[in-house]
Amino acid sequence: MLMAVGTIGCVMDGASTPLIMLALSQVMNMYAATNFLMNISTFFTSQLVAFYLCWRLALVMTPALTLLVAPMIVYGKLLAEVMKNIQKSHMAAGGIAEQALSSIRTVFSYVAESYVEQKFSAALELGLKLGVKQGLMKGMAFGTIGIAYALWSLQAWYGSVLVIGNGAKGGDVFNAGVCIIVGGL
Repeated sequence: MLMAVGTIGCVMDGASTPLIMLALSQVMNMYAATNFLMNISTFFTSQLVAFYLCWRLALVMTPALTLLVAPMIVYGKLLAEVMKNIQKSHMAAGGIAEQALSSIRTVFSYVAESYVEQKFSAALELGLKLGVKQGLMKGMAFGTIGIAYALWSLQAWYGSVLVIGNGAKGGDVFNAGVCIIVGGL
């Protein structure tokens, strides 16, 4: 594979970096499917254990999990789109830099340093705007941590009602609550 990347890099300027990124992304995507299966199995197993330990608490908390899961799904989809656009922007800027460095004598002899610098800066402008957008999205996702705290407090309140009024065991209520929240994350 490295020989093919080197050959293409010799033939076309700026092609080796995107090729390496493509190869790495394909390797990383192989593990994404197993990560998805792990998350789905954790969610369903945690919910089943919670229903086994304290079905009343699980029945109340499972619909409330949509408040925790839905924003994270939306955030994940939006962040993936922004990251894809940032990667495209950086690939364009990397191609400009790679071309300039591979033909540095030509750039220097034609006194084109400022032209290449302006072209490189213009290519990075989009990445800068997308980076700010990404930071705002991460901040909003971090703000949804309050929802997890609200779910913990609802769980603690209803769990105490179950322990005091219905004779549920405190350990079962706590463990069911942990299963519900961990499964939802």
